[in-house]
Amino acid sequence: MKHFILIVTLFPLFTFCGQQKEDKKESTETEVAAETPTANYSATYYLIRHAEKVRTDPKDPDPGLDIKGMIRAKRWAAYFEPIKIDEIYVTKYVRTKQTISLIAQQKQISPTRYSPNSLYSEEFLKETNGKTVLIVGHSNTIPQLVNKLIGEDKFKEMDDNDNSTLFKVTLNGPDKKVETITVE
Repeated sequence: MKHFILIVTLFPLFTFCGQQKEDKKESTETEVAAETPTANYSATYYLIRHAEKVRTDPKDPDPGLDIKGMIRAKRWAAYFEPIKIDEIYVTKYVRTKQTISLIAQQKQISPTRYSPNSLYSEEFLKETNGKTVLIVGHSNTIPQLVNKLIGEDKFKEMDDNDNSTLFKVTLNGPDKKVETITVE
């Protein structure tokens, strides 16, 4: 019976794994895009790293979440339940999709797949203007995206064991604010 309850509880984590909107177009002008001004845009971005992944096979390029990761995904869903989310962005990896699966179901949003190297652009800022956006990525990409959004080189790569840090970036015209929140 315990196994049945666990399976029923965790089943939603896998529902959205194969579903996503069309990939965002790759940009060949990454350096130019990195300098795009945010002065005319207002939006709130929540950026998190995927939950804990299976580490039993170091050669596996796309591991899913382990049990701790599934539990964390439930915690993320509880955290975001009262927050209005307009769009969700995930990378191509199973672990990012599993991390937001429950949130996507809650909010009835089909996640948009993105490439970390080309997400930040004038087009992205226009598409998300006036919205609240959740972005799920990786330890080496989330801090870089936060830096681009705030226009500073403030954050370095996350520790490989850090799956609980949430960056909340608020753009309001020329005003840019970032909060770092730990969600255990």
